[in-house]
Amino acid sequence: MSKLLLKTPCTTWTFDSLMACVFGIKVSDVKVYFDILKNGPSKINDIAERINRDRSTVQRSVQNLMNAGLVKRRQVNIKDGGYYFIYEAIPFEETKKIIKKTMEEWCNSMKKWVDELEFEDVIKEYLENIK
Repeated sequence: MSKLLLKTPCTTWTFDSLMACVFGIKVSDVKVYFDILKNGPSKINDIAERINRDRSTVQRSVQNLMNAGLVKRRQVNIKDGGYYFIYEAIPFEETKKIIKKTMEEWCNSMKKWVDELEFEDVIKEYLENIK
């Protein structure tokens, strides 16, 4: 089995799908994150060209990544006037730490939820749903 594939009783995970789930983004956004991470600080047009996507599509992905805290934007002023933005991905190790922390919190909340379940409530809901 691949190192980047995790089979669980509920589903099969790829690292892309795990990142999308944890950060609430699309798998296509994850691809943009890895492009920026691999190529370093980049302009939208450069990213779009490298991954063969429309500029507006990349712009939406970068916005989603910034909202998720995975990408930061820096303004670069042009000497003769004007400016442009450069986008930089947070380090992969930091991303992994966030994922692990989120998973631990989710696991603990699921354990608490299961601990608090009462048989009577579960069976009542079950019986109502099979009608």
